[in-house]
Amino acid sequence: MIEMCDLLIRHASDRAALASDPVIQAAAQRWIEVLGEAASHVSDETRQAHPEIPWREIIGTRVILAHAYFHIDQDVIGQVVDRDVPALRSQLLAAADDVLGD
Repeated sequence: MIEMCDLLIRHASDRAALASDPVIQAAAQRWIEVLGEAASHVSDETRQAHPEIPWREIIGTRVILAHAYFHIDQDVIGQVVDRDVPALRSQLLAAADDVLGD
């Protein structure tokens, strides 16, 4: 999940490029879907240990993106990348430290 956050931050943070480049749009959408799929495989124990991470919203976003097909608003994708992904990345790093004991 951290890797997907890194890819989104690195390649989809430029709002102009995201708005104009269908390859970046498709990649950003896919990376967000992968985040949601990965979140759905996180154990209940880990989810309960880290309620600060919006697990249900991450999973729900994946479901919406996977089934919306041509009705995806790129402004919403941009908002997710700008607002949600950096915060999620920080939360995931903190959770990984707890799980790995680093």
